Amino acid sequence: MIRTIITIGDPSGIGPEITIKAIGKLLKKGFDFVPIIVGDIAIITKTISNIKMKMDLSPFDDTQEKGKIKVYNVEIIKNKKFPQGKDNPLAGKASFSYLCEAWRLLCQGKGDCLITAPISKKAWSMAGIPYSGHTEALSSFSQEKTYMLMSAEKLNILLFTTHIPMKEIWQYLTKKNLFLSSITTAEFLARFYGKKDLKIAFCGLNPHAGESGLLGTEEKKIIEPVIAKIEKSGFNASGPYPADSVFRQVFSQNNFYLLISLYHDQLLPTLKTLFFEKLVNITVNKSGWIRTSPGHGTAFDIAGKNIADACPMENAIIKAVEMANRKKWIHF
Repeated sequence: MIRTIITIGDPSGIGPEITIKAIGKLLKKGFDFVPIIVGDIAIITKTISNIKMKMDLSPFDDTQEKGKIKVYNVEIIKNKKFPQGKDNPLAGKASFSYLCEAWRLLCQGKGDCLITAPISKKAWSMAGIPYSGHTEALSSFSQEKTYMLMSAEKLNILLFTTHIPMKEIWQYLTKKNLFLSSITTAEFLARFYGKKDLKIAFCGLNPHAGESGLLGTEEKKIIEPVIAKIEKSGFNASGPYPADSVFRQVFSQNNFYLLISLYHDQLLPTLKTLFFEKLVNITVNKSGWIRTSPGHGTAFDIAGKNIADACPMENAIIKAVEMANRKKWIHF
């Protein structure tokens, strides 16, 4: 059985609710995993009570018991009365502490994969946390480059730039950075799913992918040389394609695709519209550790109302367990 370390995310958002709901649904279906919830027991028990779900909880230890839910109590929030539905520094401190403890457990071999519920970047900032998100924090913890990969079914989208202002993209968009992020992601996916099945499509930065240089030169000067270098590495790479039509090409073929999105919101609107329930965020890294999360945020407006959809969290757990099972047979 795969030991899954799962953080409850920002306690003021829907993270605790979707975590409990997803675990409960998967256990009811007989899904083969050992859930280890990292959070505050006060939050977890309050959430279970709110959603009226019966759960067999036990303190975290090294034993594996099917159907049992292990809880690693971080003890930041001890009172069930805490601010909900809005950003606050206490929740920021708590959600960051959950991530720190979960990462420590993963590094100690206490779990096989990590799944994180949504956090608030503003709450982290209010608490003095110097990271703009999970991906950036995990890059610091692991001391290696990490990249954000959004996955749904056979479609995977690398966000070349993540949580930075649009005006700063030009500082990152170099041949070196684009190649490194693309080849690392391609190799990461190839190890888990096979190199032969992977097709890589690069988006252009400018309208109509630059229109042969008439609408911008980044395609010619940066993106095309990177594509050529990726192909020399043995991958099937093509483009750059206009971002407004690349999905049409992808959906016309039943292939396992990696799309390279030049900035955070270039392809995500379409992906979230079509695959919101199935969308999983994967942290790409060279070492092969596994971290996933649902592809949405804290949803403060519905926190504590027992109406949050746990399907994205459920799929994040399923994806992490699938990857952990595959990792048993591959070498990183």
